[in-house]
Amino acid sequence: MKKIKPLILIVDDNSTNIDLLVNTLKNDYRLGVAKNGQKALDYTEKYLPDLILLDIMMPGMNGYEVCTSLKAATQTKDIPVIFITAMTEAAQKTRAFEAGAVDYITKPFNKAEVKARVKIHLSLKKARKHEIYIASKIQKTLLLGQPPHDIQGIKIDQLTIPSQKVDGDFYDFFKFNDQCFDLVVGDVMGKGIPAALLGTAIKSHFLRVLNELIRLTDRKKFPEPEKIISSVHSGMIDQLEDLETFVTLFYARFDMTKYLLSFVDCGHMRTIHFHADSNRCSLLRGVNMPLGFPEQEPFKQTSVSFKPGDLFVFYSDGLTEAKNQDGVLYGEKRLVDFVQKNAGIGHEKLINIIRKDITAFSQSEIFDDDLTCVIIGIDKKSAMSDKAKLEIRNDLIELAQVRAFVRKFCEGIPGFHIDNNRISLIELAVTEVTTNIIKHAYGKHTGKQIRINALVSDNNIILRFCDWGKSFNPESVPPPVFDGSQSGGFGLHIISHTVDKVIYSRDEKGKNCTSLKIKIGTRTK
Repeated sequence: MKKIKPLILIVDDNSTNIDLLVNTLKNDYRLGVAKNGQKALDYTEKYLPDLILLDIMMPGMNGYEVCTSLKAATQTKDIPVIFITAMTEAAQKTRAFEAGAVDYITKPFNKAEVKARVKIHLSLKKARKHEIYIASKIQKTLLLGQPPHDIQGIKIDQLTIPSQKVDGDFYDFFKFNDQCFDLVVGDVMGKGIPAALLGTAIKSHFLRVLNELIRLTDRKKFPEPEKIISSVHSGMIDQLEDLETFVTLFYARFDMTKYLLSFVDCGHMRTIHFHADSNRCSLLRGVNMPLGFPEQEPFKQTSVSFKPGDLFVFYSDGLTEAKNQDGVLYGEKRLVDFVQKNAGIGHEKLINIIRKDITAFSQSEIFDDDLTCVIIGIDKKSAMSDKAKLEIRNDLIELAQVRAFVRKFCEGIPGFHIDNNRISLIELAVTEVTTNIIKHAYGKHTGKQIRINALVSDNNIILRFCDWGKSFNPESVPPPVFDGSQSGGFGLHIISHTVDKVIYSRDEKGKNCTSLKIKIGTRTK
């Protein structure tokens, strides 16, 4: 592929000066010409040259004004400008550099000097661009985590629009199981690689703290978000004070067994919660100071419930502080209104049209800050529901699958929390029921079907086991004897003492049903 030469814009109202510069540079570069300030701005906006050679004294808009306008616009602020003028006073040079110029050449100019200075500033621009590219790769790899894809009832979409500089935006996900995960979204005060590196260090510290707290606590009970944030702050406060910086963040835990969001907000942008049932948005904000402020009150977490169809929008200030051509901010209200108006199209499409809206508002795809947005959508028809079914073969090897099915169903019922010991007892009961069907209903026949249906009705779990084997009369089984003189009857005894009710039935088509009823209390709001 043929290498494209850099594009240089020559701005001068004197045709002789233009001709001299064109002849000097035409063999090495593509060239554009503008004879006044307004035409220079129009050309730059349209073609984005790699470097501009700019005269000062021109009719209408002078060179200082042109340079100031270029540096004020996001799309053109990083284009190097070299003043090339007959003005030689020190004050004039100082004003040129204050306007944003990278160099200053006086007329009459030396051709070799012009070529050398153009070359070095193009090389510097290329080096800066490469540094930003490498830094953005580091940022994407180290600062922007990958979401879990196997959380039941949850969909996660992300949007990151990198700016032309690196900053300290970061987010990550910490999965506990397939029904519970944490999300942290943060922003380090400051810009550039130092902020990005500090963001990386904070993310790494979160992982260490989580591992340590989980190791020290009951593995069945996850450390609370406020405890996690307190530990991270304690471990990072000295570094943050030394660097004289702070970090805003929002730490959120999604618990799908309870349909509950618990969060610690440390001075971050307010998270948007769209409520599907009312088609309205609320804003989530805590009471905590950012990380890095010494002697602050203990971190406090807040909890809110959610429902199927709801969604949450987490974002950085780069989104709401994006500006249009008149310097007006995109703003929180516009974002909230946009989410409320468009949330019904689904979280997958919503994040794409947010990008289109902010680009249309800014009339640019280049922004001063990184734009970060994470949308968490709660499925309207959650994978965790009040109903589930399983079909297995009459083989003892299937018992593990039956236990896993029942545990997953019990842990995933929206609005209920069932104690782990209770679930273990239910697993024991279903193991005995399934074993009885395999051994006694089907006997030596293999390849037969057992169908299991699970549902919640009136705050009870109903587990129904269906088979097409021999009929079963529980009254024909003698009660167990606990002196060791006989081994029969223990299975029925275990089942009856681990669930609240057992019903055996057989229909006219030869289908046997064993129904277990387990009371689970009242659904949480």
